[in-house]
Amino acid sequence: MNKRIFYSALIILMVAISMYFSIIGYADVITDLKNHKNPILTFEEQRWLKEQGSLIYAADNNAPPLRFVDAADNQYKGVVVDYINLLSLELGVNIELHPLLWQDALKSLEEGKSDICDMFRSKERSKHFLFTNPIYNLRAVLVVNSNHRGTSSLESMVLATQKGDYVNEYLINTYPDIKIIQVDNVCSALDLLLDGKVDAVAGDEPVVLYQIKNKNAESTLHIKETPLYEEEVVFAVPKSKPQLVTIINKGIAALNDTNQLERIQQKWFGISAPIVQLPDYSTRIKYILVIAGFLMMIVVGMVTWNYFLKQEVERRTKELLDSKHDLQITFDGMTEYIAVTDLDLKIVNINKSFLDCLGYSQSQVLNRHCREIFQHFNSVNIENMIADTIASGENLEEEITNMGNYYVVRTYPLKDTRGSMKNILIVIQNITKEKISEKQILQANKMAAIGQLAAGMGHEIRNPLGIIRNHSYILRALYEEEKIVRSLDYIDASVERASRIIDNLLEFSRLTGDDKRWIYLKDFIAKILELEHKTLMKLNIEYSVECSENIRLYSNIESLKHILINLISNAVDAIGENGSIRITVSSNEERISLSVEDTGKGIPEDQLEKIFNPFYSTKDPGKGTGLGLYIVYNEVEKLNGHISVTSIPYEKTVFEISLPTGSKENVI
Repeated sequence: MNKRIFYSALIILMVAISMYFSIIGYADVITDLKNHKNPILTFEEQRWLKEQGSLIYAADNNAPPLRFVDAADNQYKGVVVDYINLLSLELGVNIELHPLLWQDALKSLEEGKSDICDMFRSKERSKHFLFTNPIYNLRAVLVVNSNHRGTSSLESMVLATQKGDYVNEYLINTYPDIKIIQVDNVCSALDLLLDGKVDAVAGDEPVVLYQIKNKNAESTLHIKETPLYEEEVVFAVPKSKPQLVTIINKGIAALNDTNQLERIQQKWFGISAPIVQLPDYSTRIKYILVIAGFLMMIVVGMVTWNYFLKQEVERRTKELLDSKHDLQITFDGMTEYIAVTDLDLKIVNINKSFLDCLGYSQSQVLNRHCREIFQHFNSVNIENMIADTIASGENLEEEITNMGNYYVVRTYPLKDTRGSMKNILIVIQNITKEKISEKQILQANKMAAIGQLAAGMGHEIRNPLGIIRNHSYILRALYEEEKIVRSLDYIDASVERASRIIDNLLEFSRLTGDDKRWIYLKDFIAKILELEHKTLMKLNIEYSVECSENIRLYSNIESLKHILINLISNAVDAIGENGSIRITVSSNEERISLSVEDTGKGIPEDQLEKIFNPFYSTKDPGKGTGLGLYIVYNEVEKLNGHISVTSIPYEKTVFEISLPTGSKENVI
């Protein structure tokens, strides 16, 4: 704070002092300029100049407004020519002016026929010349026809330039393959461009501007916005005259002190210099100092107020950033997929859950159209919902499905403080588990009802079967004829078979919850196949079980029922008619392997990785819910096992399940 006040006060004091000298001492400055003496040269420098006699300045004769021969009076004029004349006065030596073609001027200087020429420094030119301090900066530009403003590369253009100009050296070094046509001056180069014989012209900016205006070609020709380069212009002298460099540098420094170049530029570029009156301001000094002090007080007050205001802004900004950070953490922590788009449907924010689902980083998503980002979902529907929300300004909700999953998509318009719609919030929630739960509850209720019906029917049927069995026993005791005995054998066998079926129905309809017990797998599998026996015989499907009598598993019987019934049912559907099902069980001390192999139509390779997805089915419409194998997969996972499938189309399919043996001490 103290430093701010100190520096502000120092600035005000300097301004006051500057005003004082600008007002009180202005006349003295004018007087000093009028009485300005030539720079002090050493005795040796003065003698050297005297021995040289007149110096010769040779340069371009047609580069207005820098230097040119005026056709009206045949006089050599221009910004640099005026500067040379002032330099001649400053050094006290006569400098002759020799206008030549530019390439001839360079040759004259190289051969020592002339003494001074203004130019850009370059590596090539430094082989022949010595250079002074810079005089001014100059840019080179590129000119093209107004109807060819495209971004064609320079290498593909044909350029016209002035012979000997530094721009040629620059272009060749920068673009080795460029095509250049060199002419005597920029005027001729522009004529080639206007005639369509070249694609562009490169040259010094003031010369190019002057010639375009002189030819009334402002509407025809266009200068590229980006210059080719901007370099310092210096005076060059022959290498044989190093003393001349020091002498000219002293003259340049003296002219810089009096701003002579600015005055020359005012003359040639039309900038008018103000006429300054020199009244006596000595009586007003005290008023100026009072005003300066008053201004200092104002500045100090403003600095103080600005300091406290800045502190308050920084505090509020930090609070805002902290709040925004907290909101972003909450936003990223939500499990729903959330994104925000602008009214052009481009993503402006997206939460971490959504990015993880899409497999993108935030930088890959922001400012991209939602259609690209939502391509993993039903992007057309989502895009239409966003458009409808923008049009109606209302919240919308729609349920979509994608790749076996169910989603609820909700869109909300976000408005600014004035009530104008600014962005659209999209929330996508995966409801697949809820959908599955609904179907599983319905299926469980249906199965419970079927179980109750089966139990009731089993009890009702068992009573007449008992009567049939009793009367068969009585008839067998009364009659010993062979035909009657044979008939009674058939009756007894059928009654026994019906009784076993009823026992299986009653056992499978019994609800056991999550209870676990030892299960002898061979007997268990046989009972399940017995339930399917009639269907298998009807379709001429053979089945076999390869399982040792003593293989047992400590597990949940209901889960195993779901697994085997679904796998056998799928195998029957895959075979259709005339095939076989083989169930194989093997075990070791820790795990039991169970495989179900059928000779059905098989599963295409591209569908193998999808068959365990919920609601995915390869069956004809109406013949499957798509939940069977999903339930099998989940039940196997619940039992700490794993399931795999291999298939050869039109030959066979094998489901292999591995389950831990389990024990009462190590409950699964």
